[in-house]
Amino acid sequence: MRTFFSETWSDLRALPNDLLHDRDWLIITALILLPWLLLFLNNHDLTSLQPLTWIFGFIAFFWLVGHRHSLPSLQIRRPRLELVVALGLAVLWILYRVGEYWHLYTIPALGFENSCGPISDTPIPKMIEMFLLPLLFLIALKYSFKAIGFSFDKFSWLAALLPIIVLIVYGLTNHPLRSFAISSACYFFGAGLPEEFLYRAFIQTRIEALVRRPLWAVWLASFAFGASHVPIDLAGSLVHWQDALLTAFTYQMTVGFALGYAYMRTRNVLPLSLIHTFIDSAI
Repeated sequence: MRTFFSETWSDLRALPNDLLHDRDWLIITALILLPWLLLFLNNHDLTSLQPLTWIFGFIAFFWLVGHRHSLPSLQIRRPRLELVVALGLAVLWILYRVGEYWHLYTIPALGFENSCGPISDTPIPKMIEMFLLPLLFLIALKYSFKAIGFSFDKFSWLAALLPIIVLIVYGLTNHPLRSFAISSACYFFGAGLPEEFLYRAFIQTRIEALVRRPLWAVWLASFAFGASHVPIDLAGSLVHWQDALLTAFTYQMTVGFALGYAYMRTRNVLPLSLIHTFIDSAI
C-alpha cells in the first residue's frame, strides 16, 4: 500500500508536465472546453460551469485508479465494417428521435408511462436498436462476451464501486427510495445499458482500432453521443436551437467523454452502465 501511494504521488507530481507535452490531451481538452466557453459567453452565469467540476473529478478518479493498469488490448475483427454498422445505428436512432419529437408518429409507452415518466417510450426501442441488434451482430461475428465488453474482472468493478456508491447515496438523499429505485430501473434499460453498449463498447472501440489513438476515439465517440441528444434537446422546435446545441455538446458530450475515458481504462460496459444509470436518476 505504501508503494502504491508513493508511486501515485510521484505520478501526480509528474502529471502537469506530462499533460503539457501530450498534444492529444491538450487539443482534446480545448475541444471539450470550447462549447462550455460558448455557453458561458451566452448566459454569463458561472454556475452553468459547475458540472465540469464533478465531470473532471470523475475522469481524474479513473486516471488515479487506472493509470498504472495497462490498457486492455482490443481484438477487433473487421473494424471498418463494424464502425459503419455502429454509426448507422446511431444515425438511425437520431432519425427515429427526430420523427418522434416532430410528431411524425406516436410511440406507445406500453405501460411504462406510470413508472418511467418522461422516458416511458424509450426503454423498449432503445434496448432493441442500441443493444440487441448490435449484440446479435457481434455474436454473429463470433466475438466472445468479454471481447464485446462484458466482464466480471475485479479491477473494473472495484474502480467503479466508489462512483456507484456516491451516486446512490446522493440519489437517496434527494429522492424517496421507491421513486429512486423505479427511476433507476427505467434509466438502466432506457439509457445506461443501451447507450454505453452502443457508444462505448461498440463505436468507441472500433474508432480506436482504426485511428490507434485511444483519447481521440473517446472524444469522437462522445461527439456522436452528444449529437444523438440534439433531437431531444430541440424537443420538436428550432426556436431554441442554439441552446439545444450547447446542451448537447457541453453537458451531454462531456459526460459521454468521462464515461468513455472510464471505459478506455476498464473495457467493461456493465459497471459503466450502472454509473450512467445513477447519473441520470440521481442528479
